[in-house]
Amino acid sequence: MTRTVSVLAFLIFGNWAQASVDSIPLTLGEELKKGEIDFHVKSFFMSTINKGELLNYSTLAAGAGIGYTSPEWKGFQLRFNGFFTFQLFENNIRIADPSTGAGNRYEILLYDMNDITNTNKLDRLEELYLSYKIKNLRLKLGRQKVHSPLLNEQDNRMRPNVFGGLSATYSHTNWKVTGMWLSSVTIRGTVDWYSIEDSFGVYPFGRNPLGEPSGYKGNVSSRGIGVFGWQYHKSGLSAQAWNYTADHVFNISFGQAEYIKTLQNGSKLQAGIQGFHQFALGQGGNPDMQKAYIMPDESASGIGAKLGWFFQRHQLSVNYLGINDKGRFLFPREWGRESFFASLPRERYEGSGDMSALVFKYEQSTPVEGLLMQLGAGSVLHSGIDDFRSNKYGIPSYYHFTGMASYQFNGYFDGLNMQLLVANKTAKDGTNVPDRYRINRVDLWNFNLIMDYKF
Repeated sequence: MTRTVSVLAFLIFGNWAQASVDSIPLTLGEELKKGEIDFHVKSFFMSTINKGELLNYSTLAAGAGIGYTSPEWKGFQLRFNGFFTFQLFENNIRIADPSTGAGNRYEILLYDMNDITNTNKLDRLEELYLSYKIKNLRLKLGRQKVHSPLLNEQDNRMRPNVFGGLSATYSHTNWKVTGMWLSSVTIRGTVDWYSIEDSFGVYPFGRNPLGEPSGYKGNVSSRGIGVFGWQYHKSGLSAQAWNYTADHVFNISFGQAEYIKTLQNGSKLQAGIQGFHQFALGQGGNPDMQKAYIMPDESASGIGAKLGWFFQRHQLSVNYLGINDKGRFLFPREWGRESFFASLPRERYEGSGDMSALVFKYEQSTPVEGLLMQLGAGSVLHSGIDDFRSNKYGIPSYYHFTGMASYQFNGYFDGLNMQLLVANKTAKDGTNVPDRYRINRVDLWNFNLIMDYKF
């Protein structure tokens, strides 16, 4: 993929240089100097406090990156960027908990979870693509960021997901259509690039419906991911529909619609509905059930709803998600973080079936310019931690609370954002939760302080 982009870039900018000689007395270098250079500096402190004698964790990471976007020439444009990360401080994140044998879950993803000894060689080339735009159509070939409800950057650590492949986007006044074929990915919490089939199981992979450790890592056969999306927005109505096909593994469709109505007193009401349906393709990635990613008979469906109210600087919403008991909702955590109405930071619903969640959210744009406050409170009901057919990761039922304060600087420090995030998860029946299912899952506090500067 990188070689293809390089060859195309050479041909295009070679022709560009010749055109410059024939028409404008500028060199290729002078033309390229008209491009845009961007810088990114980030620091991230994270700490997890587990209950009782279970290990606590903390770390501080810092890093910086640089990117370049060329000027557009006859619709063609080139983009690349890279980033490096250093560990400045850590406590316990690379050792197993003595009583349970569990490893760290949250903090290690600031670095390279596949090489936990690596603290200062955490650099990677991320975006590297050639794009072409003609009227309302844009094509991208190479390594690029992807934005969609299930497959996305999941940029809540030091570095995001970036995908390699070909994408096409057609934009109209009120709607947009997207198609992609993706064959590789670099994953949050790693520095390597993976083929799509090798990306299954990079993160810890739970249990299969037989109650055994999932054996799909390194055993899934798939040529890539096909993505199709449609988005619409007009007069308070927004809608989107997406389909993801993991070749030889599964197909999942996602749909969502939201409507906002302005009332006479100036407040606004918001209503939303979303849903998904998933089924296996063939043998779910491997004919051996113990090595398959999804069982051939699994067919998970879920529905979500949202009712919100806006008034002046305040926004309040109640959100719901329910998943049936016909299978587990399975979407590799390596590919993104799901965007459900009921989602809150520091936990996901992936891997779950026969579950429901009710979540309240509050957001305020404070009188202090640039300061945003968010609160979340939810109740999540899972099947039993030993119900292997519907609880892949053994997550107990829990209460979930989050608080976030974000300040966006302006003026001299324009581009700088500071964020404080605090999350708590408390088991509903903590007395009956073994420590091996408690650590890094429930009965914990997670603290995050992030400085993000882009210019």
